[in-house]
Formats: sequence, C-alpha cells, structure tokens
Amino acid sequence: MNRPSPYSRPFRPRRWALLLVVVAFFAVAADLFLPAGPFPAREHRVVLVRRGETLRDVGSELERVGVLRGTLGFQILARLMHLDRSIKAGQYSFRLGITVPALLHAFARGMSGLSLITIPEGLTTAEISVLLSNRLGVPIADFDSLAHHRGFLDSLGVAAPSIEGYLAPDTYEFLPGTSPEVAFRTMAAHQREVLLKAAAGRDSLPLSMNLHQILTLASIVESEAQENDERPRIARVYLNRLQRHMRLQADPTVGYALGRGPRVRLYLRDLAATSPYNTYLHEGLPPGPICNPGRASIVAVMDPSDGVKDLYFVARGDGRHVFAETYRGHLANIRMVRSTHVEDSLPPDSAMAEGRGR
Repeated sequence: MNRPSPYSRPFRPRRWALLLVVVAFFAVAADLFLPAGPFPAREHRVVLVRRGETLRDVGSELERVGVLRGTLGFQILARLMHLDRSIKAGQYSFRLGITVPALLHAFARGMSGLSLITIPEGLTTAEISVLLSNRLGVPIADFDSLAHHRGFLDSLGVAAPSIEGYLAPDTYEFLPGTSPEVAFRTMAAHQREVLLKAAAGRDSLPLSMNLHQILTLASIVESEAQENDERPRIARVYLNRLQRHMRLQADPTVGYALGRGPRVRLYLRDLAATSPYNTYLHEGLPPGPICNPGRASIVAVMDPSDGVKDLYFVARGDGRHVFAETYRGHLANIRMVRSTHVEDSLPPDSAMAEGRGR
C-alpha cells in the first residue's frame, strides 16, 4: 500500500482559483491604470475618432498609436460604465500613460482646444503642407517627407508617387501639434469618401477611367475653372480631346511640371519642359493629379456637359472662358479676346499671347 509522501501537498482547487483571480485582477488593473506600460514616454499621441466608429474601432486606433497595449480592458470598462455609446467623434490628444477611465471620460466629454483650418480648393500638397505646418506648429519637413512616403501611401491605397490630389479641400478641426499622419489620413479619407459618393450608382465612369484618373483630370479642371458652371464644360473639352487621342495641352500641367504651381503664367519656352506631366509633349493624362481638387471639379468630370463637341477654350480675362469646336473658331476667339482686353502688357513669348495651350 502506497503512503503519501510527507513532502507532497494535497491539490487545493480553491487556492488555485483564488490565485488565478488575484492574477487576473492585477492584470486587469494594470491594463486599466497602466495602459501604456509602467514607464511610458513623456509624449502625447493624437487620436482621430470618426462618426459611426464602433468601440472596437476606437480601441484599435488607441492601440495602434500606443496609448493602449491591449483593448480588452478598455472595451469591458466602457460597457460597464455605459460609455460605449457615448464616445464623441473628433480629434483628441492624449499623453502616454493616461488611464482608461480618464480616456473614456474624455471621449464622453468630447474634444476641446481645436483649431479650424480651411483648405481651399486647388492647392497643391506643398501649399497645404505650409498651411498645416503654420497652424499646427509641426515642421514642414515632416509633411513633405510623409507626402512621398511609400509605406504611408500604400496604407491609404494611393498608387501614385505622392499624396497629391488625395487631400480633400474642406474645413477641418485639428488640435495644435496634430501629427502629419493624422492630418493627411483624415483628409485622404474624406477625399475617398467624396470620390466614392460621386461614383455611386454609376454603371461606368467617363471613358472607362478609374478613380485615380478621374481625380487627375479633376485636378486639371480645378486649375482651369474659376466659375462652377464652367467646370462640366471644361471637363468635356478634355474628355473630347482624350477620346480623339489629342494631347490635352493643358497649361496647368506645365506649371506643375516646372514646380511653379498649376496657376502661373507660362511662356512659349516653358512648353518644351521635359516632364511626364507636360501634356504638350505627352498624350493622355499626366501620371497623377497636379493639385487637390474639390467636389465640384470631381463631379464635373463624372458628369461633363452633355452633347458638347468643344475641343478648345481660351480665357476671357474675367474668370470665364470662350469655347470652340474647331481650331479656326479657337483662333477667332483669341482675336476677339485680344480686341476687348489690353494685351500689350503680355511679353511677346507669352503662351497666352500666342493663343497656345488649348
């Protein structure tokens, strides 16, 4: 008969259960009150909460930026406090080490200390970067490098070499110190929303273009048009030229290629600029957008003027344009514009003076 060893201890389930409860308690407590670890860096992280996001979405974003190491305690406490449906959309800045209860109360109160920043239609990404840098107090180099960062662009689904065109013009609420990633990601998400909403319910897009091409052409329309009612007609001119395999000969693409911006005065010598963005030299659309177009220009490309056969247009000098179906008619329009405006001030090699570019 085997006798129990004097060194063996009987298995006590209650003792082990109690130990597990204690361990679980301290694990949950650490998750709630030391969510970023015991010695977090003295830093702040900006978190964007969009309308309609679930508690899980918010927790995942907090974990992604490093405010939380895990989301389980955050989700459980939010439900216990009945705050899971009280999280308000907005832009928040949290120091690393903030407790989960404090996080939840901040979400329930809503954001504060925000700056309203208006991004006008037609700005280039470089111009937007300057504006954001000045208003948010973040070095402009951080915006410039991120705008071309391949990994960041891939995370947004942008196949182009930069984020140009994908920053939706609008008024945004950002906290001072908001990171370039958060600002650009917010604006790119809004632009994607604009594109998808404009394309919804359509069997196809003009000339079977994809959304990147739509955005590229919309950026040219944005750079040309000053009056909303002319946008669909200008879009139709370029679509007609694309359909006929004519070069777009859009002056704004040359300005962009030269690094001067799409709305600058050009000279005949500029039209020979070596660049894939120069639509005087290359047929079809440029590789990507030349500015960040607004909704009106995007919709104009998707809904261009119907039944219009125009292939040319020239600026009248008052913000509007004169259109023509033939080159002969275009030249007549140029002469008419010259006769009604003082053109002597234009340099002799001005592209505008020669009637080039359309």
